[in-house]
Amino acid sequence: MLVTNGSPIMSSANSSGNPWLNDQEHRKLHSHILTIEEESGVDGLVNALKELVIHSTQGKSDKDGKKTRSFLKTALDPTYSSQPTGVEWVAQSLVKNLESIFGITPQRTRAIKEALSLPFSQKRVLMRGLVERLLGEHTLVNDRTNTFEAVMLILGNLGPDQQDLADEVTQPLLKLYESDFKKPFINYVGHNFRTADGSFNSINFPDVGKARSNYVRSVVSQAPVNANLPPPHVVFERLLKRPEGQFTPHKSGINMFLFYLAIIITHDIFYTDPKDPKRNLTTSYLDLSSLYGYNRKDQESIRQMKNGLLKNDQWFDKRLVIQPPGVAALLVIFSRNHNYVAEKLLAINENGRFSFGPGKPLATEQDLDEELFQTARLINTGCFSNVVVHDYIRTILGTSQSSDFFLDPFKMPAYPVYGNQVSIEFNIIYRWHAAIGKQDEDWLNTVMNTLGPSLRYQMGHAVPAPAEVVVEQRQQQPGKPGDGDPNGTDQGTFDALLPLFNEHFVHATEEELEKGLPVAGAHRDVKTGVFDNADLAKLLRRGYDQVASDLGNGLATPAALAPIEIAGIMQARNLRCCYFNEFRKFLKLVPMGTFEDFSEKVEVQQALKELYGTPDKVELYAGLMVERTKITGLRLPYTMGRAILSDAVNLLRNDRINTQEMTPQNLTNWGHEFIQGEADQHGRVFPKLIQLHLVQPGNLPAFTQEELNNLFVVPSSQ
Repeated sequence: MLVTNGSPIMSSANSSGNPWLNDQEHRKLHSHILTIEEESGVDGLVNALKELVIHSTQGKSDKDGKKTRSFLKTALDPTYSSQPTGVEWVAQSLVKNLESIFGITPQRTRAIKEALSLPFSQKRVLMRGLVERLLGEHTLVNDRTNTFEAVMLILGNLGPDQQDLADEVTQPLLKLYESDFKKPFINYVGHNFRTADGSFNSINFPDVGKARSNYVRSVVSQAPVNANLPPPHVVFERLLKRPEGQFTPHKSGINMFLFYLAIIITHDIFYTDPKDPKRNLTTSYLDLSSLYGYNRKDQESIRQMKNGLLKNDQWFDKRLVIQPPGVAALLVIFSRNHNYVAEKLLAINENGRFSFGPGKPLATEQDLDEELFQTARLINTGCFSNVVVHDYIRTILGTSQSSDFFLDPFKMPAYPVYGNQVSIEFNIIYRWHAAIGKQDEDWLNTVMNTLGPSLRYQMGHAVPAPAEVVVEQRQQQPGKPGDGDPNGTDQGTFDALLPLFNEHFVHATEEELEKGLPVAGAHRDVKTGVFDNADLAKLLRRGYDQVASDLGNGLATPAALAPIEIAGIMQARNLRCCYFNEFRKFLKLVPMGTFEDFSEKVEVQQALKELYGTPDKVELYAGLMVERTKITGLRLPYTMGRAILSDAVNLLRNDRINTQEMTPQNLTNWGHEFIQGEADQHGRVFPKLIQLHLVQPGNLPAFTQEELNNLFVVPSSQ
């Protein structure tokens, strides 16, 4: 302890009885450190640290004779690599990080020696102060220990020869205080809701991620152009096309229900402008834009404009109508959830927040509608993010939905300055047509044959617009920041398809169609516009019971989707995407050295060789689709699986609304608790949404509790 003015400043060990080292043990340890430094200098200290790290990670016995379990042990053995792996790699990595944390460099040797020369009692307090400074960035500091004050007293007695030590202690401390206020500032009062077009997610860069922005490029190709690319239809025939009569069930038993969710996610963040393939008509955030629309005009077209409600069972994006009908059925659950949330908020009316009139928080009924709508949308998108994290990503990783473990992008505090912008490369990565199950393949074959050529350019393809048209579109300005295109999103092509689609697949009456978009296999109540719950449950159960196809290795995409795949290949070429191996290097993955590295299928290996000549010339689109797959979880092709996780984490963590605004103050206490999910479902909210919004006749559930526990695996595989 240090005595100052007659008052002892006790170490927390002495004052609380914690089993810290006593003075004798400290002196013994200090003696060891001095001996090492005298014999070997700072390098000796570093080498000693290395030995300690390696010893610890190899699981040596502790003093009680119990074998310490190595935290480095993994369930799967490392794959061969010429570089260090396993314990050796982790030990090297830890040492480098620890060297950086403690600042053990030749330039700082003098300061270290000065610290070692202080009287022991002062050195002990000084060490506590340094530790407190290091920990203060990541945990709360108990300022009542007076450690800071004691350190200042010590530094006040330093002479001119000990200035290096004073600088070492005080400069990082000043930086710590400065860092209490993060810059640039990202939270401004009045920006807690999502704008209609996704702008102002980043206050500093308001246009990043908004609808109608151009795709970004993740990888700038530096390789020579391949002047002998094979024709796109040949690429499809030889590398992608599923042979007639062949179907390989997903080895993990993943069902189509999972891919219905994946379709909603991809349509939420990718909507290539049919007139300009460089432009994305939707936002770059997981904000349920396919439900709410891409600008204020879209949004108002599906709102009741009263009490924050949407029109019953309605959504905006007509692209989802011609997807397997389970996709629209799933989106209806989120449409219903919005209205459920809005009604709940108004009923609770926390602190009178949703009241209007003289002396109330809101002036008019229109203000009430807007406040309820925006708050309900926040909560609904919070639920959507929960489903992505707890169900979608868990399935990709192969983590059980009944496990408490999940990859949580929000666990570490995020401070998203720049927003998010999706790239053209990831537009390709999310094309999972090869996963389509047998039943949905048959349905899509019928749809494609019925709707014919008019559909070919509407499921992912875009043709360049004349230059003057593009310029004219770019000059359009919304009337109010955040509202987006005042003309709304042009979905006229899909409007033209709907009558024929309805005639062959829905058979909805005119009265039903007036209430909202059709869903094949479901009918609306002509008075309320609400779909029959039994119809929706049947469509979702069809996806639940239907095993998906294996992804990867090539030769797995249904033949009916040839126009869409060919259009995708052409779009990637027109936008000058990088080669497959360049993309792997971007993700810090080793490039493919041989064609055998790509696919397990010999015919695919041979086709790659004949079409591209060398592995480095394989284009991104083809390489992603034919690569070997992971051995657990969703079993995505290796590169695709690695990229999907990067994209999912960035989508969530670079979204200021997700990371900064999902608070009880913005969502209300009830809303904030609602998006956390259920404890008995390990934080999942998805089972509750299905139970709330798909009640069957006789008050029976659409899915049993056992089925809700694992919604994305076919029953026969559970």
